[in-house]
Amino acid sequence: MRLFVAINFSPALQSALAGLLGELRQLPVTVKWVPPENIHLTLKFLGEVAPARVEEIGAALRRAVVGVNPWHLEVKGTGVFPNWRNPRVVWVGVESEKPLYVLQQQVTREYLELGFPADSFTPHLTLGRLRPGTASRPLQDRLQSLAGVSWGRERVTAVSLMESSLTPRGAIYRPVLTVPLLSPGGGPLPGSEGSLGG
Repeated sequence: MRLFVAINFSPALQSALAGLLGELRQLPVTVKWVPPENIHLTLKFLGEVAPARVEEIGAALRRAVVGVNPWHLEVKGTGVFPNWRNPRVVWVGVESEKPLYVLQQQVTREYLELGFPADSFTPHLTLGRLRPGTASRPLQDRLQSLAGVSWGRERVTAVSLMESSLTPRGAIYRPVLTVPLLSPGGGPLPGSEGSLGG
């Protein structure tokens, strides 16, 4: 199973990003764009994992969220990785309160103990990928004009262990486990779900 830990977003934010993607698709630049329903904030990529390890990986995620209450983040700004001379990934930025970084550090620590290496964390949402050498000037001009634009503010109330299945039509993402963040009152938020998906 190809697994990762992520924060998923509301239909309203997905719709806003779909509008942005629709605009960027009109540019004369060849980019493999991510479907709006697949856009997420990755906290930790785990890679190929034996199904027998899903229980311990889920338990680690439950431990990682302890002490992290729901919080707000804003999806704002655009750019590319690694740089404009050789753009490979198109992204929108994330501006967040401190709990995002606390959660990511706790996720990293829990999975480090299970043998998954730590990696650097730059919060972003991937919109698309370019092949090396793609002429990207129109994309650069448009993205730089959107540097200060916000696509919405989200209240984060859960974190998910996701499975990525590669198909001829592209990747399909499925939540294996969604762990709710506890409200300051101590209980899970209404409508949150914390069981393993089937």
